[in-house]
Amino acid sequence: MVLAGTPTPSDRPWPVFDPRAVDFLAALSAALRAHPALGRDEEGAALAFWLRRAHLEQLSRRHGTARRLGVGLVFHVPPANVPLLFAYSLAVGLLAGNGNLLRLSQRRDWRSDAFCQVLRGLLDDPKWAELAGRMGLISYPREDTERTADYLAHCDGRVIWGGDGTVNALSVLPGRPGAAALYFPDRWSACLLRQSHVAGLDESALELLCRRFYNDTYAMDQNACSSPRLVFWLEDGHPEARRRFWRGVAAQAAARYELTGYKAARKREAVYRLVMEEPAAEHVEFPAGNLLALVRLARPASDMDGCRLAFGAFLEHTVGQVEEIAPFLTRRTQTLTQAGFHREALADEIAALALPGVDRVVDVGQALEFDTVWDGKDLIARLSRMIP
Repeated sequence: MVLAGTPTPSDRPWPVFDPRAVDFLAALSAALRAHPALGRDEEGAALAFWLRRAHLEQLSRRHGTARRLGVGLVFHVPPANVPLLFAYSLAVGLLAGNGNLLRLSQRRDWRSDAFCQVLRGLLDDPKWAELAGRMGLISYPREDTERTADYLAHCDGRVIWGGDGTVNALSVLPGRPGAAALYFPDRWSACLLRQSHVAGLDESALELLCRRFYNDTYAMDQNACSSPRLVFWLEDGHPEARRRFWRGVAAQAAARYELTGYKAARKREAVYRLVMEEPAAEHVEFPAGNLLALVRLARPASDMDGCRLAFGAFLEHTVGQVEEIAPFLTRRTQTLTQAGFHREALADEIAALALPGVDRVVDVGQALEFDTVWDGKDLIARLSRMIP
C-alpha cells in the first residue's frame, strides 16, 4: 500500500542540503502549520517548527556541504510507538541527499495519516515533481520479510528504528555491499534534578518545569527511548523539593493525561513486580492515586535495562555528587535531562566520566526534540559520502 510518493524512488544522489530539498521541506512546514489538526497538535507543531527554513539553514551550516553527496536510495523502518518519528527520518534522508523509501507500520495513529495526507497534497503539485520521485511511504505487514529483503537488496542504506527484535531481524538481511547502515535499538533515559533549584522556583516557574517534564514522559507514555524513567535528585539541603516537584507533575497529569484502565493496570503490574523481584527497590508510593508511581532505589538495580516502567511510573535515587549516578547508567542509557545545572558544564562532566552510555544532555522539556545527531551518530554524515 502506497501512502504517499512513489514505491520506486530514485537512487540518484543529490548534494546534502540541496536547495530543492530545503525548499520542499520548508513548504511542508508551512502546510503542516496550516493543517487544522496537526497545526494545533503539540507533536505536529513541533515537527513543523523543526522543518522551518531557518532551522534547516542552521543545520546546513552546522554540517557543512562541501563536496558531499547522498549515498543513493535509503530504506527506513520507523517505530510504531513514536507516531511522527518517520517524518524526521524522511527529512534527514532528503537533507542527506538521498532517495527514500519508508515502511510505515500498519498500526498508525491519526497523526501519521494526517501527515501522509499533507504530503500527498504537496507532491501532487507539479512544482514538486522532482521531490515526488525521491520519496515513497509504503505500508505492509512487518512479517513480510521477503518483501523487506527485496527492498534492502536494492538500497544503498538502511535506517532501522525500533526495538531490539526489529533491529536484530533486519540487520541480518543482506543489502548492497558497502551500504550505509544505521540501527537504533532499545534505549532508556534518565533525569537529574538539583534540589535547591526546584525548591527555589516560584509557583509559575515550577509549573513550567513540571509541564516540561510531563511533555518528556507522559506525552509518549515513556515509550520514546529519550523519555526518562529514572529521576536522580542531587541532594543539597532541600529535601522538600522532591514532594513539591511530584505534586506539580501529578497536577499536570490530572489535567492532561488520559489514564485508561489498561494503562493503570499495566503500571501497577510493572511496579509491583519490580518491587517483589528487585532487592534494590526499597520503597514504593502512589502519591496521586494511579496517576503517578514512584519506586525508590537504594542502589543500582540488578538489571537497570530491565526496569521497564511506563504510563507515569518512575524510579528515584538521591545522590550527593553528579558522579554517583554513573553506576546506574548503562550503555543503553541514551539521554540525560537536567534542571538546576549549566547544561554545557554538566555535559562536560558526563563526558569526563567516560560512561558506556549517555549520548545527550539536554534541559528538561527537550528530551523528545529530534536532532541530526542521534544516539551519538551524525545522521547526515552517515547517510552521505564526501569527495575529498
